[in-house]
Amino acid sequence: MTHSDNRSDCFERAQMHDRLAASTNDTAARQMHQAMAAEFRRRAAQPGSDDMPQPSARGPLLEMSAPG
Repeated sequence: MTHSDNRSDCFERAQMHDRLAASTNDTAARQMHQAMAAEFRRRAAQPGSDDMPQPSARGPLLEMSAPG
């Protein structure tokens, strides 16, 4: 999972995991896909999860240099 997904990416990934959960007979795999879908839905619902990347994706927030 990445932390730079925007809201629409998170919804898309949640739907993908829902489809994968529905298509498998493996109980452990189904539970994992259901958990992943829930996590991506949670991320999509977070405030600030719009199309703005996380600060680490843009580079340093502050650069400092020693006087010299």
